[in-house]
Amino acid sequence: MRAASKKRGIEVTSISRPIKPSDFHDFDLILAMDRQNYEDILNSFERWRRKEPLPDSAPNKVKLMCSYCKHHTESEVPDPYYGGPQGFEKVSSMMY
Repeated sequence: MRAASKKRGIEVTSISRPIKPSDFHDFDLILAMDRQNYEDILNSFERWRRKEPLPDSAPNKVKLMCSYCKHHTESEVPDPYYGGPQGFEKVSSMMY
């Protein structure tokens, strides 16, 4: 992903991490790459809110990444690891 992004003049300096309960307090927007990620995030929210107070409106913060993409019509971002170098090129072109 870094190489594909660098070709577009974007340097990726961060790494992903698992979502955690405090994210529902700390962030205004939580992006899921595909429908399965979206459902997993919402399921995690429901599980966590049984143990600690989380905002009732928190699920409204979760959106699909492609709902913000303007240069293609796909509804989900494919996992680039299954597509080799072309997979990373495709995902990079979708994001930028």
